[in-house]
Amino acid sequence: MLQRRTEITIRNHPTQPVFWAGLRTPFTVAQRGFLKDTRPDDLLANLILAHRSKFQEAYAKDGAPSEIVTGCAYPEGEQGYNIARIAALAAGLELPGMTVNRLCGSSLEAAAIAAGGVASGRSVSWLVSGVESMSRVTRRGANFSESDFVISHAPTAYVTMGETAENLARRYPSISRGAQEEFAAGSHGAAHRAWESGFYDDHVVARRCDESIRYPVSLEKMASLAPAFTIKAADGHPGVVTAATSSPMSDGACVGLVTSEEIARDAGAKSFLRILDTSTGHVPPELMGLGPVPAVQKIFQRNRITSRDLAAVEMNEAFAIQTMACIDELKIDPAIVNAWGGALALGHPLGASGLRLLMTLQNRMAGVGTSGHLGLVTLCIGGGQGIAMLCEFVAPNN
Repeated sequence: MLQRRTEITIRNHPTQPVFWAGLRTPFTVAQRGFLKDTRPDDLLANLILAHRSKFQEAYAKDGAPSEIVTGCAYPEGEQGYNIARIAALAAGLELPGMTVNRLCGSSLEAAAIAAGGVASGRSVSWLVSGVESMSRVTRRGANFSESDFVISHAPTAYVTMGETAENLARRYPSISRGAQEEFAAGSHGAAHRAWESGFYDDHVVARRCDESIRYPVSLEKMASLAPAFTIKAADGHPGVVTAATSSPMSDGACVGLVTSEEIARDAGAKSFLRILDTSTGHVPPELMGLGPVPAVQKIFQRNRITSRDLAAVEMNEAFAIQTMACIDELKIDPAIVNAWGGALALGHPLGASGLRLLMTLQNRMAGVGTSGHLGLVTLCIGGGQGIAMLCEFVAPNN
């Protein structure tokens, strides 16, 4: 007969997770850029080696990472076979690894998983990363196939991203093609100024500039471009989304740490982001770009804040129309969004972008240096999803 337990001890770990020690590769042009011939597993492994060299104190015995989680939108071929584990081994780290796929939100999801692991006590130090080679791994995968059954039950499940952007252009006619082009030009200008000012120098290996930045930007040339996506519209809507107002296909990788706050302080972190909340949301697949709206609204509601409480926002610029529509819907001051440029200029290697946004948010807020300010990271995600993360900036010596 089994004896009934009369006393149960439940572990409680109210440990505060923080993000810090971010490092990334330059984001380069797919198919013809600096990284086009670099395998993604090699790319990530070498970035981890560079990270380990730069942040040696973070790899000390007591606070060293004990797990790695990597975001990757198309985890197959050269970035398959659990690239998290493979890249860690190649970098000389004996860590259990997990690769996570939430398309464009993959590496922010990786950071969220790590934050949950810290808070629960599973592990107090995680290596988080994201990688994507859009040169060497086909978008949608090498063997993409649509299911007749899925289409019969969800006709827009496989909608293309270009079509979702044009759908938003129909939905928001007040956001003209010209306004989208001015927004894109502003992204390139902000990215150029950030690089010229040295803001990215310490955050990108080899200090090599992101390749998709165009400066000065010619609005006249933008206006001459043909629509990038041929959409048969019964309502006669002309295509307005062009290559200039769409994020480029890119290669790149990011890595950082999600640890307990105690570990970050003991390792001498000059600043970090307390990860306060993460949320996801969904919209109809054909309106994919609006995914950040419900995700951010959940953040606002749960934390009893509004956009006016935010000091800085990093929102992925999949398309100009998408970002502009989300800013309007969420009533965010455009002046606090993507002040160092966004994906339209910097590039968008899908699995790495979420972590790049988190890195940029920390570094932007460190430029102000005041603890207690709130920041937000958010991305739209294929299939009609969004993800958002709320953070509090902390400078231990400020």
